[in-house]
Amino acid sequence: MDIKGLTAAEVKQRSDEGRDNKSASHKTKTYGEIIIENIFSLFNFIIFGIIGFVIFFYIKNNDQRLLLDSIGILFIAFTNVSIALYQEIKSKIALDKVNLLLKKEVTVVRDGKKQKIDQIKIVVDDVIEITRGDQIPADGTVLNTRRLEIDESLLTGESVPIEKENGDVLLSGSFCVAGAGYYQVNKVGDESHAHAVTNLAKKYKFVLTPLQKRINLILKILFGIAEILTWNAKGTVNGDFVEHIRKIATILISLVPQGLILTASVTFAIGVYKISKIGAIVQKLNAIESFSNVQYVFMDKTGTLTENKLKVHKLSVLDKDITEENLKELLGSFAYHSTEKNATIRALEVYTPSEKTKFTGEMPFSSDTKLSILEIECNNIRNTYILGAYDILISRTEKDVEIKASGLINDGGLGIYRNLLFGKIQGFSAEELFNEITTDKLKLLGIVPLGIISISDTIRADVLDAIKLFEKNGIKFKVLTGDSTESVKAILKEIGWNVKDDLMISGQELDTLSPEDFNNTAVDKVVFSRLRPEHKLKIINAHKQRNIYTAMIGDGVNDLPAIKQAHIGIAMEEGSAITKEVADIILLKNKFSLLPQIFDEGNRIVNSVNAVAKLFLTKNFLVIYLSLASLIFFMDFPLTPRRVSLLNVFSIGLPAFIITIKNRNISKCRNFTKDVFSFVIISSVLITVFGYTAYYLLKSTLGLPEYELEMGMITVLIITAVTNFLIVARDAGGNKLLYHLYGIFLIALFIVLATVRTDLGILSLLKIFYEIKYLGLSDWVVIGTVSAAGSLILIGAQRIREKFVKNYL
Repeated sequence: MDIKGLTAAEVKQRSDEGRDNKSASHKTKTYGEIIIENIFSLFNFIIFGIIGFVIFFYIKNNDQRLLLDSIGILFIAFTNVSIALYQEIKSKIALDKVNLLLKKEVTVVRDGKKQKIDQIKIVVDDVIEITRGDQIPADGTVLNTRRLEIDESLLTGESVPIEKENGDVLLSGSFCVAGAGYYQVNKVGDESHAHAVTNLAKKYKFVLTPLQKRINLILKILFGIAEILTWNAKGTVNGDFVEHIRKIATILISLVPQGLILTASVTFAIGVYKISKIGAIVQKLNAIESFSNVQYVFMDKTGTLTENKLKVHKLSVLDKDITEENLKELLGSFAYHSTEKNATIRALEVYTPSEKTKFTGEMPFSSDTKLSILEIECNNIRNTYILGAYDILISRTEKDVEIKASGLINDGGLGIYRNLLFGKIQGFSAEELFNEITTDKLKLLGIVPLGIISISDTIRADVLDAIKLFEKNGIKFKVLTGDSTESVKAILKEIGWNVKDDLMISGQELDTLSPEDFNNTAVDKVVFSRLRPEHKLKIINAHKQRNIYTAMIGDGVNDLPAIKQAHIGIAMEEGSAITKEVADIILLKNKFSLLPQIFDEGNRIVNSVNAVAKLFLTKNFLVIYLSLASLIFFMDFPLTPRRVSLLNVFSIGLPAFIITIKNRNISKCRNFTKDVFSFVIISSVLITVFGYTAYYLLKSTLGLPEYELEMGMITVLIITAVTNFLIVARDAGGNKLLYHLYGIFLIALFIVLATVRTDLGILSLLKIFYEIKYLGLSDWVVIGTVSAAGSLILIGAQRIREKFVKNYL
């Protein structure tokens, strides 16, 4: 069939009319969406509700403190929104850069010639070529098919491939698993069938990962606790109704969980960009937090351990009636007429095909059968040829031929290569084989062997270093390949990775096992050869059933089921389009050796969220404990809305920002929830105790008035909270001197505010607004002693906790 496609003028006309494959939607939020979502967020509605609550009682009571409190709360909201806008816009720019790194190209026919274009440049009526592994980029109708089989599982959930005939409809989002063909586009962009699905699946909307959802749930529970506390609070505080209103506002504003969720989301988004700079595209945020959980990495041999740059090492002629030149011409003709241009076929394209041959039929390559069959007509004579795995096909030949072939393999030292058998089939046409092919029928095939093709591949130079780095971090490797055991052994030997023979098993051996034995063997063995796609899937499932966290690396359609099933699916950039589409991570430039760095960056991201969560939740629990002490034991409650904002600045806001930027901790976070909560409970309890200790020591020794007692208590809370930040920062790695200098600066700044008596300038305004009272020398002796002792106790308690968590949790 002669396909011309559109002319350049027709393409331009359709593009000018807007009939191209560009979508009106965006993979990342627009700037307008970012502004609207941050201003009109649920948390801001809560904050504005609290402000309205305080303003109502200000109007009713005409108390200046309530007006200043409402301004303080508004300032918190303004600060949070400003930081959120800055960080989200920054992360949007980062993610937009990531999207540019991975272009999706398709092959179209225009002006009678094939050319590759970005898929967004597809226009209505374009003719697109589809081959095995390609995803359908736009809806259309089949024009020409060569055994085109389409999998629509991403659209329908049904994984059984459908053979398409001329005139059949192709839906965007489906993909080709076998054969090839051409189709004409009739729907593009937002009108395509899969637009809604792919838009939802691919849009970076900062969808919460399981880790973020747990944080979200925790903070909502804390906010619910705050509501219970305020509901059960005393009607007045020391007979002061206004103080009661301030207390309610303080508790509510303290536990609005806006900051932590925002920081976690932005940390993940920026992390995606940083990982892209290393050499990978993260397509699903969930994958990042999974890095620290991975126990086994599964990988295909070809394209992972090797570069998938195949070349013919040696041709061995088996038929005495043909010469090596005849064999080369036949192989060249086979490669020329083959539908699927995989790496093996491309290696055979070095041989010149016969100009007299004509394609008449085909059974395309299948990962299940490990072979392809082609029917070629030459001088009005049709012959059916077969090309497939040597160890599978050789048993279909005559015994003397099998002995001769085995001698060539063994004597020539060819067992280390990927060996293919090329031969002629008698008695069956390609059409008959395609329609009725079964495993039993393959056993009955009479094959006249013509030659053995020994294929070599190039080992990735740094693959062993990458494996050692993973093993150093407790991650183990397994090889899942469709190649023969001998070729895998040779590759492993060349790499320097020693795997004992009793740790290897073939797909044929797996087929003889019961389900229980299969699962046990899948977990015990390391190298699996001659696998079909369903074998790989079952091996991954066997590990998942035992709660073993898995990552699968692959590049072809045969790896697709396993990549989809693994906890983390990793595809090579040069892999098939559909494999890249469903993978969680895509390795740019196929650099397998970068994976350890990528996993380290993922661990760093999770550790950043862990550190920030400790700071935020320590403050939340601190407020809860102070509220409970006030409610149950009628102890003083020193916080006000403005003092809470002051506590945020010194214990959370700037410290959290510094840790997020400077964190270098790449160790595995083994148990996020237990680590965070054990830290938070200890810190918040001790800081509360230190605060009340200072309060009652100042009261008993110096007899200070109430406002000075509260100021002394607030000072101890802030100093020990800064110590808490330094403890968290210590685990973050990086420049520890910087963290200590920053902590000293924060404490010195507060001391200046609390000791300077000037009533002029900005210092006076800050002291009035944040309710900072003057503290004398005798006050500082008590405060300094309690703060120093409390900080040492806090550091010691957290070190004991770390050892306990590490050894027992």
